[in-house]
Amino acid sequence: MAPNLQTEAEGFAKSYATLFSSPACSTSDGVAGIAEDVGRRYRPGVTIFTNGKITRFESQQEAARLIEQEMRSNITSGMGTHLELIAIEKIEVYSPGLALCWLRWAFHPQAGSEFGGKSWEFTNIYGYRGATNDAEAGFEFVIRDNEINAFAEATGRSFLAE
Repeated sequence: MAPNLQTEAEGFAKSYATLFSSPACSTSDGVAGIAEDVGRRYRPGVTIFTNGKITRFESQQEAARLIEQEMRSNITSGMGTHLELIAIEKIEVYSPGLALCWLRWAFHPQAGSEFGGKSWEFTNIYGYRGATNDAEAGFEFVIRDNEINAFAEATGRSFLAE
């Protein structure tokens, strides 16, 4: 089962990443739909770990609301929300139902913004859980210290979800 879970997690990660390359990511009108699609990739009860802060969302809708809030904040600031998956650094099958996924991202600020042309990279770790009787497959946790720290280092600003 482990090799299939690894392949499944890799395909899921790639599918997840395509959501952030949509032109709708950087428009006020499009972010609600994108955030909803992203939120559906998280399992109910998803937990986000950020520099010692723990945030848990009981539903996919709760997760989608935070994602939309973060995206809108980046659009309002003129930065945009263009993320690009640079690499799947590693997928490690931990158990028959769980794989840890190290995803390397690049954030590309919107052209014309204060940070236009000054992309930065970071790696987040995602816990991918295969489908169970009570929930579809998806990410059940994310460790995003590097994302928040890279944002602060590149922009000198604090991140909304911090």
